[in-house]
Amino acid sequence: MKLWVTLEGREAEVTFRTQGGRLIVESDGRHIEADFVRLPDGEVYSLLIDGRSHVVRVAPADDGLEVEVRGTVIPVEVKHPLEKMLQSASGARAVARGETVSAPMPGVVVALRVGVGDRVHAGQAVVVVEAMKMQNELTVVHDGVVSEVLVAERSAVAAGQALIRVTPASGPRPEGSA
Repeated sequence: MKLWVTLEGREAEVTFRTQGGRLIVESDGRHIEADFVRLPDGEVYSLLIDGRSHVVRVAPADDGLEVEVRGTVIPVEVKHPLEKMLQSASGARAVARGETVSAPMPGVVVALRVGVGDRVHAGQAVVVVEAMKMQNELTVVHDGVVSEVLVAERSAVAAGQALIRVTPASGPRPEGSA
């Protein structure tokens, strides 16, 4: 099964398949095989990779999965290839409109990396939100100019709350910017 996976801001096409008690994962030219056993609670797996044992908890979350390894919870967004294709098509239209960076989960803004009028580039971190003792750098998808900063540092934010708005790089610059 092919899926698009976003992990720590990095997106990749990943192929998963099983053969008996083996899990085979391929992505970015890497090939990983693991013996695996699903433990009785249904969310925890025991993996044996290159002779090393790993206990991994995989649980559904609002926008994908939560994967816990050695006490660290990692949010993972998972998309079917068709969903990715539709998102890419709508993304081309979104470039013309600009974009809004929103909080992926409730938390506290610990750093604003940009201000109104700043030029930003695809992949650039614009705000840091702390949630569950983890700091999450939120990035922009497209080049542009920051048109609005809707929060202040140390402010509490809700899941889905708009934090920063960016207009297209070729679009009009905000008032008062050079």
